Amino acid sequence: MDFHGFLFRVVAFAVTGASVTACFATPNYLSPLGPKYERRYASGAPPYNGTLKIISWNIKFSQHIDEAISGFQTTPELRDADIILLQEMDDAGVDAIARALKMNALYYPASVHPQSQRDFGEAILSPWPLSEGEKIILPHYSPRNGQIRMAVRARVQTPAGDVLAYSIHTETVMMPRKKRLEQVETLFASVPDNAPHVIIGGDFNTLAAPEQKALLQAIKPTGFRWLTASAGPTVKKAGFGVVLDFLFGRGVTVHTAGAVSRTDASDHLPLWTTVTLAQSSSGRFQTKEPAGAQN
Repeated sequence: MDFHGFLFRVVAFAVTGASVTACFATPNYLSPLGPKYERRYASGAPPYNGTLKIISWNIKFSQHIDEAISGFQTTPELRDADIILLQEMDDAGVDAIARALKMNALYYPASVHPQSQRDFGEAILSPWPLSEGEKIILPHYSPRNGQIRMAVRARVQTPAGDVLAYSIHTETVMMPRKKRLEQVETLFASVPDNAPHVIIGGDFNTLAAPEQKALLQAIKPTGFRWLTASAGPTVKKAGFGVVLDFLFGRGVTVHTAGAVSRTDASDHLPLWTTVTLAQSSSGRFQTKEPAGAQN
């Protein structure tokens, strides 16, 4: 067995073993309209230095929110973010982070997770105004517990221009690769063709090199760039570093990127990048309506 095959099997067991016996009756939130939670804690325009800092972070089950807040406030790479994309969140965790950082927030849960018994979903936070929030239900149900996956999107009205931001969390490797790629393709197909500046980030559950290669091949025709290609591993499982988390962009120029090397808040490292927006004459755009989940 080659290294990647060994890694794939070891990590898949580590990730799924704790919940493989979970009940298939996962309570899913199947309405594209909600539940929807919004927070508006931003007060006044924060400093703007000509670049936008974007962060994506899977904070496992929203369990260590105080540690995450400390990271956002004290880690130079995470401080003063313009757009934060979060995964595995519940409303209480989103509210606490938004309140502490004085940010606006949009949050949708996908389901009640069978392991944590808490809401489980994605969020977008920013000190800038958020509008046109949407929930995108991804196709296919988890083969191990019937859970759905989703993404959340919002228009972030930054001083450099509007950015359409997406936070996504795809299914684990318990789902066949073809179906997981269909989740990715559904999200990217929902992006308006005339949206000039787009950021997509989150946990894509790519546990080994073949999974990462398949993801990047699926993304290639869309015109999006992998903004955090230089960041390195974002999770350590069974002693191996793996890249599960990505930030992709269209209509942006990346300046710096990385993964914070250590955190006590989650099993995932937070990803960050700084970008500038490409010149564009396009202003407003219409969002597309995605299809719902199906087996």
